[in-house]
Amino acid sequence: MNAVAAALAAARAVSGGAVTGVYPSLAATDPDLLAAALHRLGEAADVGGDAAHPFILMSAAKPFVLALAVDLHGEDRVLSLTGMRETGLPFNDVRAIHAGPGGRTNPMVNPGAITASSLLGEDDAGAGEARLRAGLSAFAGRDLVADGAMVEAIHATNHRNRELAGALAARGLLGTAVEDALHLYTLQSCLAVTVADLARMGAVLAAGGVDPVTGVRVVSPAAARVAVEAMALAGLYEGTVAWRGAVGLPAKSGIAGGMVMVAPGRGSAAAFSPPLDATGNPLRAQVALTALAPALTRP
Repeated sequence: MNAVAAALAAARAVSGGAVTGVYPSLAATDPDLLAAALHRLGEAADVGGDAAHPFILMSAAKPFVLALAVDLHGEDRVLSLTGMRETGLPFNDVRAIHAGPGGRTNPMVNPGAITASSLLGEDDAGAGEARLRAGLSAFAGRDLVADGAMVEAIHATNHRNRELAGALAARGLLGTAVEDALHLYTLQSCLAVTVADLARMGAVLAAGGVDPVTGVRVVSPAAARVAVEAMALAGLYEGTVAWRGAVGLPAKSGIAGGMVMVAPGRGSAAAFSPPLDATGNPLRAQVALTALAPALTRP
């Protein structure tokens, strides 16, 4: 049994968790879906399970958008607006803005991520949308398409994110108007990927910003480094410290069920499983990636 098959077997043995209730549009997702992919640098990707099933990125987009923002505006400017601190609060909690220095949080929770998205459209919201689509597609090595129905459904129910964006705007932490920032953030969240796409995106970060398949540079080494550092800090929200202690590799999750893990200089792994734990992280995806971690840390 290869590493991916073994990881999927370990994940299938785990039950529990619940499909997200944050957005009604995701509530009907099949909870039994499970997939994993391993992409070691210099090797072909290995995938298994429901690997052909697409899912939307949701918060798994955050490190890649952060890297794009850093390439556009520089590390110092971006982090001066997003912050880079652990909040100890849920990913969409407005208290993190009120409690943070100047309202800053970190780019892996919703407030900081909304700021990062807005910076892509600072000169023009339409240009920001083009940068977002092109940049995330470059990470995946193919054109990514947004799930239009999901974009509309989430726009209609993103009351918490609108509250967050308003609080950020009041503190001068957005690069665009509130509605433009929300549109960019929602769009990135609704781009559809497969588990192999997500592993390849992580492998770009692992390779210092270079697509390991084509050799094309996607983002600068500095942008890739900042994204990985942010994942290590808060990629699994309140569950990050426990993950860091148990697994040790930076990871980022999304409430649609996707999760990516990066080993700089070695490669990446991704998993997809919709049921979430109490901190909003995909339960069985964590099990699968924990099982795949040794394959990324061995020589």
